[in-house]
Amino acid sequence: MIKSKDVELRERLFIIDILRELKNVYTYRQLSSLFNIQESLLCRYVNGITIPSEIQYNNIINKIKNKEFLTNFVKERIRIYNDGFIDTSFLLFYPNILKILVEITLNKIPKIENVTKVFGIASNGIPFATLVADTINRPLIIAKKHKDSIQMEYYEENIKESEGVINSLYLRKDLVNKNDKIIIVDDVIKSGKTILTSYNLLKKSGSDIILVLAIVAKEDALRKLINIANINALFTI
Repeated sequence: MIKSKDVELRERLFIIDILRELKNVYTYRQLSSLFNIQESLLCRYVNGITIPSEIQYNNIINKIKNKEFLTNFVKERIRIYNDGFIDTSFLLFYPNILKILVEITLNKIPKIENVTKVFGIASNGIPFATLVADTINRPLIIAKKHKDSIQMEYYEENIKESEGVINSLYLRKDLVNKNDKIIIVDDVIKSGKTILTSYNLLKKSGSDIILVLAIVAKEDALRKLINIANINALFTI
């Protein structure tokens, strides 16, 4: 299929953004070795003096999409602390690289084109959900632990945070309907409670959950959720 001029230009400009993110990690010499491109030319790309050609675009994007490179790059920026906290914050420094991995993952999901909305959970899950919504060009809806206004109607579902502590998750009724096909997105699935609560919340609207997507998930949590929806985590621990 022949690309339109605007699509071709956007792709080539996208590569500049990718190279700028990589330059925060690698030297020009390392990038030159990785992509087999002269350091001086890479410098011109990064500084916006020269736009990569279509040939160079294909060369760079194909090497970035190499499964080993992409997986290792993202995985190395996920931190797991001794108290069990899983920190994905540093991935937000590299949104375009993460977007490529998300795009590759979603392209493997059957009927992903049927999705009508992306569902995120405030607050840690919002950046990743926003990235997914942007990747597939679908609206983003957010569930919160508070009501924005008493003038609006909400779906509500309780979530047990810990022993004796129960909160509620709210979703505005005017943002979702029974014809929607939805992806639930969160950054981390640790116990599975938030995902299960989100699933039950959305089922009250009559919508169909196509997929649950997370950056990182614990294997025992995935086993608990396996019967409720198609679940895909970029990484499992």
